[in-house]
Amino acid sequence: MRRGELVQWNDSRGFGFILADDGERYFVHISNIGRIATRPRDGDLVSFRPGKSKDGRLEAKSVTILGANPKPTLAQLRRGTEEPVRSTWRLPVAGLFAALIVLGLALGHLPLLLAGLYVIVGLLSFAAYANDKRFAESGQWRISEATLLGLDLCFGIVGGLLGQEVFRHKTRKESYVGTTMFLVGVHLLWLLGFAAGFIRVEELSGLVTELVSAFR
Repeated sequence: MRRGELVQWNDSRGFGFILADDGERYFVHISNIGRIATRPRDGDLVSFRPGKSKDGRLEAKSVTILGANPKPTLAQLRRGTEEPVRSTWRLPVAGLFAALIVLGLALGHLPLLLAGLYVIVGLLSFAAYANDKRFAESGQWRISEATLLGLDLCFGIVGGLLGQEVFRHKTRKESYVGTTMFLVGVHLLWLLGFAAGFIRVEELSGLVTELVSAFR
């Protein structure tokens, strides 16, 4: 076993390099790092077993991040050694959005097409969070944050919030949470506008027509 420092870690893609105490640089993939409670970071001190990949480059195997708390096993979780996961604001907000969509439809203010988009893209967003969580745990290629947020922006916010809550995914990164809250505000104003009758389909269609004509 050798020791070194984790450098140039790409968290979104799940790989990086270790600068070992022998002066060599070793490629390391997330799948070769022991399960820990937090994600690997630049500057982490590690121990590892040196090896080579199929293409002959130096690669670190059986990597242990020194000083990191190991991730609890399923058996530990079942014994209740971990604090139970508490619900957050995401479920109530998703429920509020669903209620506003139903209210808008009932009052005839929200077009059926937009309601359908919230359902269809919401399902896609929920599936994207589920897959990205699975990819993160297995060390596979990740779905970009831009894609996840783009789905939430383009009518997938309800499914996105449910995906974050159910899979406990993207709930701790402050910048991501901040962007999600901004998108929540955008959709809240949008749906409230339709439900209250402030936004009308006819006016919206006319505005779109005018904008298209202006750019011709």
